Amino acid sequence: MTVIEWSNELKLGVPAMDAEHRQLLKLTNDFLVAADGHAPFPRLARIMGELIARTRIHFQAEETLLDRAAYPGLAGHKAAHGRLLVEAQRLYERFTALETTARADQTATRALTREAARFLQRWLVDHITAEDRSYRPYVLRLT
Repeated sequence: MTVIEWSNELKLGVPAMDAEHRQLLKLTNDFLVAADGHAPFPRLARIMGELIARTRIHFQAEETLLDRAAYPGLAGHKAAHGRLLVEAQRLYERFTALETTARADQTATRALTREAARFLQRWLVDHITAEDRSYRPYVLRLT
């Protein structure tokens, strides 16, 4: 699985958000590297759980910033955050449920690990480049 490199495409120019995005990128890459190295299932579940927890914190901080910036797309942005968190939580729950039977079903474990890796790669890059980029002009006016 290919790790995600930080690039200008991901950079918003909003220092606090860029720092949080880098942290989420690091955790995503930790998962991808661990999955690629066939890390034990509990390690993968731990990384995913930490990533979801930090994503929740990030989304709250981002929404507060967007509220301060009077971003007109805040309601839609919050809804996108909610959908991502629901999808991530469902995937995590499947992951932790499978963890108890992982030794018995390696095929299911590998399939779910690949699914999780694809989801993590997609959501982070897509959300930053498509959703977050739209709020940039509003937030930059705060500085």
